[in-house]
Amino acid sequence: MKKIVILFCFIHLVGCASAQSDTLDIATLELISMDNATVKYNTPYGQQYFVNGSNKPYTGYLCAYYDNGELETVQQFKDGVGNGIWINFDPDGRKESQGTYVNNKTEGPAMLFYEDGSVKAKGQYIHWKNAIGWWTFYDRQGNVVSRRRFTR
Repeated sequence: MKKIVILFCFIHLVGCASAQSDTLDIATLELISMDNATVKYNTPYGQQYFVNGSNKPYTGYLCAYYDNGELETVQQFKDGVGNGIWINFDPDGRKESQGTYVNNKTEGPAMLFYEDGSVKAKGQYIHWKNAIGWWTFYDRQGNVVSRRRFTR
């Protein structure tokens, strides 16, 4: 019985973590424009970001905008390095894709979206947006269309 309770708690925690990243409320985030950030190159993880005028690596969310004022991207940083969630938008403000950074590399779970916001595909990336493992592709109604396995 004790093992069942522990397993249930673990499943609940994993489910909450996944749901949190799927429902990131951008309106509640303090976003700093990449126009207000300085990039230092050739650091251990490639680039490192600082808010203009600060010598402390930035922790928080950086964003970029299209010329029409719509968000182009929101990216999470810790100590100036991409670690956490990233979300890309099309010029009309619709979410196109979402995934995770690990030390400035796009790695881990990712989702692609149709224009109406429904999920187009889910899978994993490794080494800067290289698909790995099983990816599931959906139609606009959420039905599985295909599954593909990507190898390196």
